[in-house]
Amino acid sequence: MFGTNGYAGTGVAAIAKKAGVTPSAVIHHFGSKENLLKAVLDEFDARAVARVTGSELAQALLDDAEYTMAHKGLATLHTVLQAEHLARDDEITHRFRARNRALRGHFAAVLGEAAAVELIAFIEGALTVWLLDPETTDLRAMYARYLARLQNGETGPDPAPSG
Repeated sequence: MFGTNGYAGTGVAAIAKKAGVTPSAVIHHFGSKENLLKAVLDEFDARAVARVTGSELAQALLDDAEYTMAHKGLATLHTVLQAEHLARDDEITHRFRARNRALRGHFAAVLGEAAAVELIAFIEGALTVWLLDPETTDLRAMYARYLARLQNGETGPDPAPSG
């Protein structure tokens, strides 16, 4: 529901109804809507990190693309919440920034900093392109083409940007 309606557009009562529980049950378990969002992001991030750090990077990213295609709601959740918090300076914004930096660090250890920044940009852009038109866009195929060019040295800033 956060992915469909955004954080601000999703109420505890609607979440509870969708889950088949009472609003007080949601509050009892999470304390607040913000804590529920944090729990959702914790789980989302833990699963995402496990998918992209578990094996050889290119294969892990291809597997992640397949997972994303099978779980469009989670991809929408990520994109909507990240966009909703870009102009804010709150805990959720800091969480997205920390996640971005952690992934960049992981990718940089394998590819170097400049290629890691580019890879993050590709992933975020590819996700948006796919979400806009999943019927005619094959996310995994986009990943495969990009990763092949990256591995062959056909992509990446030259010279590497500073900062």
